[in-house]
This record gives sequence, C-alpha cells and structure tokens, in this order.
Amino acid sequence: MGRTLLAAAAVAALSLASDAAPAGPTPTRITVWGQFGGATYAGPLAGAMITERREVELGAGEVRISGVAATLEPASVQLRDLTEPGATVTEQRFVPGAGTPTELLARHVGDAVTIVTPRGEITGVLRAADEQTLVVELGQGDQRRLSILRRDFVQDVRLPAGASDQPSLVVRMAGKKPGKHAVELTYRAAGLTWSADYLAVLDEAARTMDFSAWATVKNATGTSFERAELVLASTSSTPAAAATGGKPAGPIRFAVPSPLRLAAGDAVQVELVPARVAAKTTPVVTYEAMEDPSSAYQDSPGDNCTELSGGGLGGTAELALEVAVPSQVPLPEGKVRVFRRQGERLDVIGEEDLRSGAGFARIKLAGDAEVIGERKAVSCNVDERAKTIHERVTVRVENRGKLAVDVVVREYLWRWPVWKLEAEDKKGLRTGTQTQEYRVHVPARGSQTVTYAVIYTW
Repeated sequence: MGRTLLAAAAVAALSLASDAAPAGPTPTRITVWGQFGGATYAGPLAGAMITERREVELGAGEVRISGVAATLEPASVQLRDLTEPGATVTEQRFVPGAGTPTELLARHVGDAVTIVTPRGEITGVLRAADEQTLVVELGQGDQRRLSILRRDFVQDVRLPAGASDQPSLVVRMAGKKPGKHAVELTYRAAGLTWSADYLAVLDEAARTMDFSAWATVKNATGTSFERAELVLASTSSTPAAAATGGKPAGPIRFAVPSPLRLAAGDAVQVELVPARVAAKTTPVVTYEAMEDPSSAYQDSPGDNCTELSGGGLGGTAELALEVAVPSQVPLPEGKVRVFRRQGERLDVIGEEDLRSGAGFARIKLAGDAEVIGERKAVSCNVDERAKTIHERVTVRVENRGKLAVDVVVREYLWRWPVWKLEAEDKKGLRTGTQTQEYRVHVPARGSQTVTYAVIYTW
C-alpha cells in the first residue's frame, strides 16, 4: 500500500515509518546539561548526550536510522555494533527531517509516485517539486515524457510505502555478519535544556518550612523519547572540589529515578530531591563584602592587584533561613518562591535566588543593618612566567546588635575559575564554582575575622 500525502496537509500529521526502530524496551539514556549563573558546563558540550539502542539490517547497502533528534550534531556521532564489535562505520551522513509539504515532496524526487487529480490518477517518477508545480516523468523508453502539474490541481500524492521523512542518520558499515544487528548510537543534540525552581512555605513563626525542589526539562529537539533515563548535570561544584589541586570542578549530576516519556515540545517537571515537610529552620545572617565579579574573568585572569583590593566598611548583610535537604551536593541555582502560612491562607513573601550547599538550602528573608564588615587583600603577587596569582584576603565582620548571631561570610574567588586554597584560619565550604563560605559566631557588640590564602593558575 502506498502512503497518501494531502497537498495542503501539515507534515506533522503524517505517520512516518522508521527503518531502524528502537530494539525492545531498552530505555534511551540522556544526560542534559543545565545553564546556571550565566556559565554552561564544559562549553561546547552544553545540550544533551543521547544514547539509544537500535536494531538494524546490515547488508551491502546503506543503513538508515530514523527518528533521531532533529538537532543532532553529526560530528558527535558514535555508533557501536553490539552484535559484531569488529564492524566499523565507513561512511555516515545526517539527513534532516522535512518541515513542510514541499520539503517532504522534494525528498522523493526520483521515486515512483501516484498523483491524484480531479481527472484521475497519474503514476510516474517525481522529477521536481516546488511551491507551485510538480513535475512527473511518465512512460518508458521512447515514450518518456514530462507532465507539469499545478499544485492547486493536485488532490493527493501517494508516496512509496516504508519511506521515512524523519530526521535520519544514514551509515555504511563494514562487517562480516549480514543480517540483524543490535547497535548502540550516541550523539550530542541541542534543544534539550533544564532549569531548577524551588518552593518554600513557612509557618507563621518561620520555625518550620515545607520545601520542594523541581527541575523543568524542555525538549525542543523535534523528536520524542518514549522511555528516557534522564541524568541532569549542573555547573555547581561539590564541597570536595576545593581540593582539586587547581583543576576546575566537574558537574553535579541528578539522576531521575524512573524512565519517563519526553515528547517533542514537552516541558516535564521532575523532583530534584525529595520534598521536606515541616522541616525545622535555622536563622543565619549572610555577609557578602562585594557583588560577584567572576563572570568578567572567565577568558582572562584578573591580574590587576589594585582592583577590588578592599578597605573600608561596606558589603551587604541579609537575614536568611536554612533548612536541611536530602542532598550531599549543592542544589543548582534557581529561584525560590517563598510563602507564609497564615491560618488557612498563604501570603506571598517574595521570590529570591536560592543559596545552597551540601545538605542545606538557604533562603533570604530581609536585609540586616546590624552586621557590617570590610574586606582587604593583605597581599597579592602575580607571576606571569608561572601564570599564577597568590592572594591573601582578610574579611572582618562586626555585630552591632544586642544579641549574638551566626554569620555566613560568602567570598567570591573571582580572579580565575581554576584555583585552590593554600591556607585558611577557619574551615570553609565551597558552595559554587568560584564561591567559598565561612561560618562564624559573632557575639553581641563583637567581631570575627576570616583569613585565607588562594592561588589562581591559568
């Protein structure tokens, strides 16, 4: 049986066959990199890496693997023959999917088609197609001729059975065993993204909190994945990354526990970590001596030692609440929507950037005028030959209030993404790619000082 194409119909309405369908129930494995804080992990590897298993018929001709992502990057393709590991790919090309009726028809130039018109059916070989006309070759030998048909005169076009107009990878493989082969296909694709969103509901006294963390995965690849095992990778750094010996920290990965359907155009929400209900909150004050300048120093190091060297009172202090979360790594950056429960009513408090570390999430409530501070670069030495910057920094926080407070001193190691601490007088925690935090207890009318030494290498 042929396949019918209505000349005015949308291509998306067609049911298209796949030459190499997924073999059995094996899930497709997808790792999606998120973009947080303006930097995407690993630069060109942003997007997704997709691995799926297919069953193909290996013979003397080409093998067409249909239904791959429309955003597939051909140079990233890896194809492994699981049936015959010694088989190799000798040639490959990516064929984009047809996006309009004319593009679909153009794919079948050279194929036998049947044109349905008000005057009857015409069977021949399609030779050309554009927005206005179709050109069909009729007859054979000396009887061959071309028939030019206006598109508004065409009612139907019947295409060859089994033809696929989905995005496809076409390969030639050299192997010794003809017949059905199981293959594993891996490739990079753009159009798969994810972002993090959080919800916090406080009780009336702000002593407990309901906290949930969600990842929204968007599929703009043009292709559906029926059973996708998802791993979501973020740019955040683990606390252990402080001891990387000067190497940049790798991504944090969140595995979605069950395979899910990710249809083309979908935006699917999945839990990042299990929700907390009525979890106890801990009040803290956060102090930042300056806004984060690190985004300006991703391509060249900040080797001007007089820049942002500090001196004098300044910075920002904020009252925040912390809640324990079941995660051994920091949660990715995202907005947290904060509500307070007043009886049966929920009142909106606001929307803030979430701060987190291993095992906790922190939510800003308001500014704090009683904690002030100052930051000084005690020493800074640039070695152009060794391509290093050695810097020693002191941060002093002062509590002008009548009660003692716990203060989180948040420091940005802004001069270059590759760094490690050489010394610190208090144990700190790395909570971001270029962020270090120190917790100090500051008595009423008292102060505390944090000192650390860092080496940047490029």
